[in-house]
Amino acid sequence: MLIKELEEISKIASELGLKLETIYFGGGTPTSLNEAQLKSVTDAVAALFPLEGVREYTIEAGRPDTLNEEKLRIMKAAGVTRISINPQTFKDEILRKIGRCHTAAETIDAFNMARQMGFDNINMDLITNLPGDTPEGFMFSLNKTMELNPESVTVHSLAVKRSSALARTEGINAEWEPSVYENAYKALEEKGYNPYYLYRQSKSAGNRENTGFSKEGFESLYNIYMMEETHTVLAAGAGGVSRLKEPNGEFIDRIFNFKYPYEYVSNFEEILRRKDKIKAFYEF
Repeated sequence: MLIKELEEISKIASELGLKLETIYFGGGTPTSLNEAQLKSVTDAVAALFPLEGVREYTIEAGRPDTLNEEKLRIMKAAGVTRISINPQTFKDEILRKIGRCHTAAETIDAFNMARQMGFDNINMDLITNLPGDTPEGFMFSLNKTMELNPESVTVHSLAVKRSSALARTEGINAEWEPSVYENAYKALEEKGYNPYYLYRQSKSAGNRENTGFSKEGFESLYNIYMMEETHTVLAAGAGGVSRLKEPNGEFIDRIFNFKYPYEYVSNFEEILRRKDKIKAFYEF
């Protein structure tokens, strides 16, 4: 069904003359797909969209335990230029507490494997205020991350969702002193990482924002376009939200896909019908 939705998006984009600038495959962990599934999606993207004008192609590899050489090889062959490999923390006891299946050593192995496969634009995510973590523990994780020398680092403030396991157990630590964040940001900047985008999630610890840092020239175009709301985004898949940007104005409209996979599957024809709104928006 995802590929069928991509086919419909491709058809509409072609009819409207929309130019593809970035591809972002994420919002979760696409590499949780098996090798055949991942290849079927990247092959569909290559077959349905002109890629010669694409400036950035990101796949969130996310959890290190979902990566292997074959998946990295599939992504490389597809033309992927940017991936994420997210430690969240380099403390194994904290990873176990938050229900992650990988270890700190597996994060390092996955990163090194991606480097050996030729990926030269890697992002890594860290999370503050994880249950059981401390400011000292977070700085340890940040230093381990900087030792690996990724091209970008995103510092997230833990946001516990209402229905999550953490919400039913320990939840968020007491808010850390502002100096923790100041010291972390200073350490990143001293290593050549500059802040280039930020956003805030509801229920985040201390109501703090998530901040993306990158080395010069490695700022994620997709993240910038999303935060600045300068581009149309045509989304596919469960939970996808298309943002339609008025070509010569500020107006933005949104088209929502059903959030949960069972809704996506059972209401798929409605999802395809909603794509007519894209044509109506541009023909207005």
